[in-house]
Amino acid sequence: MPARGGRLTSAGRRDRRYSVNLSPEEEAAWQAAREATGRKELGAWVRVVVNEAIGQPGLSGEVPMLPEVNHAVFMQLAAIGNNLNQIAHATNIREGEMPVGLVDRLEAAIEAVGNAALVVRGMKPLDQAGPDGGADGA
Repeated sequence: MPARGGRLTSAGRRDRRYSVNLSPEEEAAWQAAREATGRKELGAWVRVVVNEAIGQPGLSGEVPMLPEVNHAVFMQLAAIGNNLNQIAHATNIREGEMPVGLVDRLEAAIEAVGNAALVVRGMKPLDQAGPDGGADGA
């Protein structure tokens, strides 16, 4: 399943966190500036502004902005993926009691929802494993 939000995976992992104290006026100004760009998340907006200031616009892993309709669809897909992950976790706890193939079907559904979320964001879907373990369409 792809990483949630704008987080990078493996070698490019964003594992450093910074905290900034703002006055109410500063926060209002930052939020207004973020809203003017169409970005939904303040953290993603701050990252873009800082990266542009240091001459690194569009760093790899940057998440494209979503039109309002796509944002709503993306949020629904994220909720579905979360529910599927919870079901998969519950099946792993009671592994011997589950119907044959249920875990494989859940993992395929999680992957499909994750890929749908990537497409809604305008990103390329991950390769999906076919029944023989290879990528589909090969």
